[in-house]
Amino acid sequence: MNRIPHAVLLLILPLTTVACATRPDTPMRAAAEPVPAVFHSGSRSDRLIEHVADYSQHLTRLTPGYIYERLHHREDSEAISQAFDRMLVADVPDAHRGLIDALELDFIHDPTTSSLDLLNYELRVHFSEFDWHDDDYPGGPEGPNEVLADIMVDALDIVRPERRANRSRTAVIRRDGVNDAIWTYMLDQWKPVPGEAGWKLNQFAADSYIKMREAAAADGVTLKIKSGHRDPKKARAGAARAGNSFAVASFSSHSLGLAIDFELPRPDGDGAFNITTRPMSSVVAMRTSPVHKWLHLRGEAFGWYPFQHEPWHWEFNPDGFREVFFAEFPGGAPELNAVFE
Repeated sequence: MNRIPHAVLLLILPLTTVACATRPDTPMRAAAEPVPAVFHSGSRSDRLIEHVADYSQHLTRLTPGYIYERLHHREDSEAISQAFDRMLVADVPDAHRGLIDALELDFIHDPTTSSLDLLNYELRVHFSEFDWHDDDYPGGPEGPNEVLADIMVDALDIVRPERRANRSRTAVIRRDGVNDAIWTYMLDQWKPVPGEAGWKLNQFAADSYIKMREAAAADGVTLKIKSGHRDPKKARAGAARAGNSFAVASFSSHSLGLAIDFELPRPDGDGAFNITTRPMSSVVAMRTSPVHKWLHLRGEAFGWYPFQHEPWHWEFNPDGFREVFFAEFPGGAPELNAVFE
């Protein structure tokens, strides 16, 4: 099995600051810059491809390099070809958005793509093709490449930032701020999720999830809860039994009613991934699931954010939600102690 040499780590670490990739010899241009009237020499189609690749960062997390290559091979997708032709006729915002939508849906349903493709090319190739040891998932039995697993998570967090509901400065509430009155308040806000086998969520998370589930279904993706709410006492007992602080938390966002573990169908349609932290190669492969890719690209619009260590785990914590969450709590949202990250 591979053990990461320090020299390789020194090469990889600087790359984690790069959130997207572009094609060779193409300088990155800020999305806010005015669109030039004339691009480079070449056909009108080639110029449009360059334009879409370079000026779509405000619309999608797909990398410029991916967009560039996919549009040059658009003939195998009727939806992409039609959307491209519409933009070729009228380069207007609606046509641009329509082309990005077609590219995203193609990416989501393509069994060969992964959310790792949202990283730069070097990182995507390294993480996807690396010979992971079974125990490389951090927090359990020690694996030889846990540092690389952490680097992968940090790189993904740059592209699709976490907003943990139970920790960090974005938290709704942290362990040190909970008392009996707050537990009672939080549990009273749980509500059943229609059509989801008895699962409950916080009322705001449930309403958002229902809308998100409908939007995903319209895109041909089925969102299904594998695990939702968890009784706080049972969560603490489960964490004690598991002995892995990364995978099973004693103070979990599940206990707040703000987290979902999603079922992750395999990209080939042959069942679903077994939700487990071992082997590490399976955790990496989960990022090919259309559910995971859809959430990565479109879940933020509904207030859902990843826990990058666990491809199946997503949390509801939109910006400003802490105040909404505690709006009916006597005295409002309790103060959080300072956190230095």
